[in-house]
Amino acid sequence: MENEYSLEHAAHTNNAIMKDGPASPSANDTPAPPADNNTRKRPRSQPHFRYTSFPIKGYPILPVRNINSNFVRSDVTFVNGNKAGDEALCPNPAEEWQDTIIIHPGSRNLRIGLASEAYPVTVPHVLARQLHQPTANTNTSNVEPMADPATMQSDPTKALALKEMQNELVWRMKNAKRRTVANADSQVLSFNSNAPLETIPDHNDPYRVDWVNLANPQQQKRQVYVGDMAFRLPLDGSSQSSYQFFYPWKHGALNRQDYTSIQAVLGDLETIWMETIRTNLGVEQTLEKYNAVLVIPDVFDRSYVTDLINMMLEQMKFRAVIVQQASTCATYGAGASSACVVDIGAHTTSVVCIDEGVPFTQSKQLVHVGGDDITKTFTSFLIKNQFPYQQLDVTRFYDWSLVQDLKEKWCTMNEAEISVQVYDFFVRAPHKHTLKYQCKVYDEVFLAPLCLVYPTVLDPVYDNGHKPASTHLDPFLDDTVNNDDTDMTNYPDAKPHYATPIDLAIAQSILSASSQSEERLKRLFTNIILVGGGGKISNFDRVLEDRLLSTFIARQHKIENVEVLPAPKELDPQILVWKGAAVLCKLDIAKEMWIGLTEWLQVGDRLLQDRSMLL
Repeated sequence: MENEYSLEHAAHTNNAIMKDGPASPSANDTPAPPADNNTRKRPRSQPHFRYTSFPIKGYPILPVRNINSNFVRSDVTFVNGNKAGDEALCPNPAEEWQDTIIIHPGSRNLRIGLASEAYPVTVPHVLARQLHQPTANTNTSNVEPMADPATMQSDPTKALALKEMQNELVWRMKNAKRRTVANADSQVLSFNSNAPLETIPDHNDPYRVDWVNLANPQQQKRQVYVGDMAFRLPLDGSSQSSYQFFYPWKHGALNRQDYTSIQAVLGDLETIWMETIRTNLGVEQTLEKYNAVLVIPDVFDRSYVTDLINMMLEQMKFRAVIVQQASTCATYGAGASSACVVDIGAHTTSVVCIDEGVPFTQSKQLVHVGGDDITKTFTSFLIKNQFPYQQLDVTRFYDWSLVQDLKEKWCTMNEAEISVQVYDFFVRAPHKHTLKYQCKVYDEVFLAPLCLVYPTVLDPVYDNGHKPASTHLDPFLDDTVNNDDTDMTNYPDAKPHYATPIDLAIAQSILSASSQSEERLKRLFTNIILVGGGGKISNFDRVLEDRLLSTFIARQHKIENVEVLPAPKELDPQILVWKGAAVLCKLDIAKEMWIGLTEWLQVGDRLLQDRSMLL
């Protein structure tokens, strides 16, 4: 072995001498011992070894699957165009953010406004387009037809859920030391069956609706009506109409069900946003001198975010944009660094936990119930109790607006307000005088919001790849979704299932974000933020606290306190996310987040990793 080792290294030494020349003597070199007859003299200097990556025999090999390559990666990225924080992209400080527009799109409403204003402008997120051939416009409210309320009793699943909802009302009434009315149902039915009716002429109605007069030849008909003007079209759904309603944002994302291509959805979004900016914000000039902050849902499709940025930079001509998730904006608006954000929208409810400003991806929960489900449940209870307005049809936009207003005014979860009460309401329909009705209600004002925690009382949803029924937290990774821009109507069949109660979704989200930390678990249970229009029911936060305390997760970890934080300065929960986005754009960190057109065209969606916070 010694001879083989010496011969091998002697060969390496000779090769090194031939390439680099003879080694010069050094003062530190010691004289070598004389060589004997059996061995050669060892080399005096270390040969020039070449380092390789092959494994050495006899030594353990590192697990290759856990090693990530850092090839051509650095802490500093070089992007063609404007640098991060360039003054050419940032808003002008002298303008005091009057050149920054905050856009928060929703399934029902669009909240948009200047960052310098205290409150946004809220308009319906709808567009009415004139068609070449009149059609029967039977559904103008984007709501599925109501099922027969009698099926709630015939369906065993719904009947059991309804019984549990009534038992919870009785328990809460007893706990609050309140008495229930024994013959309340008979009182409500007898009064509503013979409710008085009064006709009010238009000249005596101060809140009459100025319907668009399509029969006036002097009034030029528009091809497109946006927002409130679309709801003023005199369409009753029973006759042929030359206008059709479109809702480009549905179920918390872009509407892929009612459109044939993504370009058609983006075109309607651009039309609605541009018309609202010019009409409601008074911006008559081009948007090249304006920046925009776009609030996107927490569960989003990355490819659609890219399409939205392309539309805002290339079509709408914004100077620069910032894209931020709704949960992070909610924490900025509430002034809390750690919280569990529960966003109850019109169609969906999203739950995300945030700790020290960092959202936990594994804590994202998407529940397919929202404020519209409360409205439909409330309508079913009204029809069951002989609602005086017998012609009620929620597929018509003005009837849907009626029950939506009644829900906001009448529904409450305060036990002290549960009694047989008489209310007045007004029906305003096109081409008809205003009708005044009187109606009695009792427990339906309390039971209707409970559908969020008892979703089996609702109709089941279908997990067929659509946004409203998809249970995947990241639709961009969902292989079942058809992302073809030319055909968005082909989806595979799926079985129906019921949504998850929101109290269980909140508890599961907090457990996933805690990471076995009891301290973080208790902190998140005491920092819950309710945003969105679905959580505006009176005393709903107190009921949600009781429901969370009774969950298995809370009892297993011995949670003694659950708290839903009130909105700061009594701010409306519907605009809390918009307010947080307005606060974000004024921070110093926002200077590094603006995305301009030049660098966006060069880099594309990879720029989101460098310019967007935690996106």
